Amino acid sequence: MTAATRTAAATAEVSAERLARHGYVILRGVLDAEEVAKARALCTGYLTGSGSREMLTSDFLADDFLAGIVLRERVVAAVKELLGDDEPVLYPNCTARKNVYVPWHVDATFVGPTAGYVWEPGFAHLQCGLYLQDNDPAAGGGIDVVRASHLMSFDGYGTREPEFDIPARTLGESALRERVDTRAGDLVVWNARLMHTSTPVLQDAGREKFGVFFSYARRHPRDNHRFMSQIAVDSVRTMNGVSRPIPRLAEIARLRHPEDFPAWFAEGAADAAVRIVTL
Repeated sequence: MTAATRTAAATAEVSAERLARHGYVILRGVLDAEEVAKARALCTGYLTGSGSREMLTSDFLADDFLAGIVLRERVVAAVKELLGDDEPVLYPNCTARKNVYVPWHVDATFVGPTAGYVWEPGFAHLQCGLYLQDNDPAAGGGIDVVRASHLMSFDGYGTREPEFDIPARTLGESALRERVDTRAGDLVVWNARLMHTSTPVLQDAGREKFGVFFSYARRHPRDNHRFMSQIAVDSVRTMNGVSRPIPRLAEIARLRHPEDFPAWFAEGAADAAVRIVTL
């Protein structure tokens, strides 16, 4: 399949215009039922024990099946269409998670006084979440979003500080709140400035929740380096006067391309015209 054909196929499923207006799109059926079952079994094997809820990037990349999802032709074609970039950047921010439920938030890298550049119109960063169960209205399994909240800086340049806390307290009745209607094997791609939360669990799901996550961005050497540098800063967090490393973020800051990546993955990325960025 040629690059033009891939782009045309992606355009039929996802729309850069919809992403710009709503802040997210859904790529249906990236994994079929058999592949979903395989991915769930792999995640169960890796994420054992009550304390194991998130894979390190190195462990994720060591699994050919899970890591291969990131570079699937259909996924890469959609990312290129959404970013408007024929050579997008892949960050080493790849993981699988088990039973992780997070309240309303915008990802930490996109909040605070050093994050003004991420609100510039030319900046584009996509978070990708492939969920391995249906997102049920009662049992959860995916994410809720505040539609168009990626535009909340208003002037587009971040000179007006986005007010995250106030919306977070009043979202219960907001007409802009949406449960993203995903089924097992669907990929949600959202603008990283979008406010989102794990879909609330109102009744016992009777199953583990799993998701596979990775992030792509538009090529921009300065901003790509800024993003990786912020991950390095965030890899140590201080609470109550005690500083502790965040293992997954600390590892991401240490990774170097290509030596710390499986040869097949680095070669596959090069073949797909995907650039892997590390510090």
